[in-house]
Amino acid sequence: MALGMEMFKMRKLIGSIISVSICASVLFTACTSNTGEGTLPSDSSVATQAMGDLTYTIETLNLSGQNTSTVYGSQLPGYLNHQYYFEGQPVSLTESNFYFIDTFTDFTQYAGYYYPATSEGFIDLSAPIETTGGTDEINQYSTYGDFYVSYAEEMLESALIINKLAAEDGITLSDETQAEIDSVMNNISSSGAAPAGLSVDEYLSIYYGEGTTEESFRATIERYYIADVYTQAWIDSYEFDESEITVPNIRYALFADMEGTPESLAAAQEAADALYAEADGNLDTFAVEGALAYTNGTCYQYGEIPTPNDGSIDAVFTEWAWDESREVGDIDVIYTENFGYFVVGYVGTTEVDDATKDQIAVAALSHEISDAIDNNTYNFYTDIAFEPAPTVPEISYDDMTIPTQTSAPVEGQVGGMTGSKALDIVLIIFAAVGGVAIIGLAVVGAMSFTKNNKQDSTKKSTKEKSNGDN
Repeated sequence: MALGMEMFKMRKLIGSIISVSICASVLFTACTSNTGEGTLPSDSSVATQAMGDLTYTIETLNLSGQNTSTVYGSQLPGYLNHQYYFEGQPVSLTESNFYFIDTFTDFTQYAGYYYPATSEGFIDLSAPIETTGGTDEINQYSTYGDFYVSYAEEMLESALIINKLAAEDGITLSDETQAEIDSVMNNISSSGAAPAGLSVDEYLSIYYGEGTTEESFRATIERYYIADVYTQAWIDSYEFDESEITVPNIRYALFADMEGTPESLAAAQEAADALYAEADGNLDTFAVEGALAYTNGTCYQYGEIPTPNDGSIDAVFTEWAWDESREVGDIDVIYTENFGYFVVGYVGTTEVDDATKDQIAVAALSHEISDAIDNNTYNFYTDIAFEPAPTVPEISYDDMTIPTQTSAPVEGQVGGMTGSKALDIVLIIFAAVGGVAIIGLAVVGAMSFTKNNKQDSTKKSTKEKSNGDN
């Protein structure tokens, strides 16, 4: 499996990984993986529904008295229902809430691992950002709430821009896609709202903010799908430069510093040096010994990876691969601060696979959009200021009442520390929508926060309306 994709921690090696879709199967897994087994209230029932080729089970709760606070904790509701404007037109509150909630659930999957967590089991939006060891992109924000708002706004504006471009190109949804959306909406009604004794409007308002209606939610989903269609059309028409798809092919063995201690770092270096000595400058020997080290558990990961020079792979790794003096057969030991020691070998050049070509095309689209956002090309703003998130007690590991995982979360899993069944239901909704490959939207936000030329920390919510008043 490609470097950076096999284990959760390998995300750190990939500077701006391209998410090809919101993976329905992973999200379905998230519905039970938080606690190992779900425990239902005594008045709960289980509804099983089929959607296309997918069959899933929804644990239906008594939703009386439920609202966004009980679903997402006490901090998120203050960030919802902010009226945004794009190119002089008000943005649907349902659409803005959709992306703010999507971002919140995405961040929450790392609560307690990379981000601080509250005792409610979600990312702590009130927590200050500690600048020690942080990136320049995140250090420009005072709190995780500030970082969250900026990220969510980037996702929302990206969606609006892509939809505007799609409209200019005359892109519409096919009858088949409209039928898929019908299925999504029907399943929300039959599997969520009806068993809970609620109207669809009431049900959706619990999970997407007060005032969400079946009509506004469907319109949001349609625009979500249109963005996907536009992104796919961009990929299909993208013309590659030869230099984009012909890249160094690097054989590698990673001896990761898993514990982050001087002793574990020294052990990783010693193991890497030992493999380097055994290889003795021979790529074939390196292949045999590297595979053996991985099988024996000495090596954290082993394989070969095409290495584009686009910032998507660790900078030290990429610099070694693209060194102008590099020759086939070169073997070396390099150290990357993110993980530890690599034994690397230069196999030659290779053409990237189709999936990587898709990523390259999407990266080009996302750079174009993020540049437009940074340059204020489009008029996007809100007049409503965001109040600081209320303080919620931090999670206590001495007096734990929320089930926790013993390892880092699986890629795509939401709610690393929450066992909320209400949140599980909203994941089902996202999973149903996630049948589309919304790669354009999924990557823009991540890329904008890894760019070295991020302009400043001024949030869009307070920036001047540079393209005219509304």
